[in-house]
Amino acid sequence: AMEAVIRPSTTWPVSSTVAEGKFFQEIAARVPRGSYHLKCLQACTSILMGTSFSTSIMKTVVMRVLTTVPLSHWWDRDFVPQLQDIVEYLHSSLQEKRLNHFFVGNKNLPKQIKLPIDFQRVEPCNLFHHLAQDPVAHAQALQEFEELQDRLVRLL
Repeated sequence: AMEAVIRPSTTWPVSSTVAEGKFFQEIAARVPRGSYHLKCLQACTSILMGTSFSTSIMKTVVMRVLTTVPLSHWWDRDFVPQLQDIVEYLHSSLQEKRLNHFFVGNKNLPKQIKLPIDFQRVEPCNLFHHLAQDPVAHAQALQEFEELQDRLVRLL
């Protein structure tokens, strides 16, 4: 489990399960009827087996894309472009060796997501920090990304 250090004397494990649920409920209320955003998440997580990418990494990418791509674009007929946006975001994050945790250190959370203010005030937590520190792990992640792309093409 990831740990957050909010103040020098305070450390505890971070779980975003409740906040994630609220985020997806909020999105579901705002996307067009027939949106496939959760099917995109399911498709992306189904191809992760055998790689070092976790479902929490993929959820983070999907949540980030959901907040950057206009929600009006999340129609069922746009399923493939949505998947491409998600994969492209993951790829650029891997190249930059940076994927910030969606909740910890995010000053731009939707107003409906209520977290302790200290969660927003801390420095963003880079989920790809280890890739920036280890060139071998970074090269392996890029190779695994190629595998994910191939799996996604076969899935479609």
